Amino acid sequence: MKLESITLLVRPRRPYEAMDLGVRLLQRNAGAVYRAWIAFVAPLCLAALTLLSVNSSLAVLVIWWLKPLYDRIVLFVLARAVFGEPTGLRDVSAGWRSLIGNGLIWALTFRRFDFARSFMLPVHMLEGLKGKRLRERSRVLQKNTRSNAVLLTVAYVHIEQALFWSAVMLLVLLVPQYSSSPLEGWFSGDEPSLAVSLIFGGLYILVLTAVEPFYVASGFTLYLNRRVALEAWDIELDLRRNIPEPLEAAAE
Repeated sequence: MKLESITLLVRPRRPYEAMDLGVRLLQRNAGAVYRAWIAFVAPLCLAALTLLSVNSSLAVLVIWWLKPLYDRIVLFVLARAVFGEPTGLRDVSAGWRSLIGNGLIWALTFRRFDFARSFMLPVHMLEGLKGKRLRERSRVLQKNTRSNAVLLTVAYVHIEQALFWSAVMLLVLLVPQYSSSPLEGWFSGDEPSLAVSLIFGGLYILVLTAVEPFYVASGFTLYLNRRVALEAWDIELDLRRNIPEPLEAAAE
């Protein structure tokens, strides 16, 4: 990791400011992130929706459960972007080991309900620690920051649910009253038709596509901010920029 190539303004920030920086980070790299999302995440979601289309609730559950896998693709692109490395689809394909390794199984099982998931993802995926070192590192990073990471998760859960049900209600309002749409039967608890299952699953995929990358980006910048505070990245960068080249060479 070369700090001098970092593309963010390195300074200690308040947690909420750091999370807001994640939104700006994603906006700046939206093209690369969403190209990777469409190429790798969308096919997985559509495959799950198609295979489980007879039960929209089960399809949405499977798509939701695989979020830790999708998050890794987003983080892979953003982590390279932060240090000035452009990321194409070939780069994502070449980095498949870091995407499916470094604790993915744990992320899909025992850590699936960790409310600090987006904050801890860079620790597991980028730092590559295991065992006791990972536990100690996690404890240090989460001190005084975990509560903010939990609030971040709670906020995005509510945003996701609000967008999904708003989209559902908009769809219901757009259906003419004189039509023979089975939507009303779905709300009353009847078994949904194949078309309804695909529609509701598709709406959830669209909402997930809109929200999840922002959640990952905000957790990532919260993690970076914690490292800035712990490791004084801002001071180190200032020293590197202010030390003349001959003296730096002599010190080596």
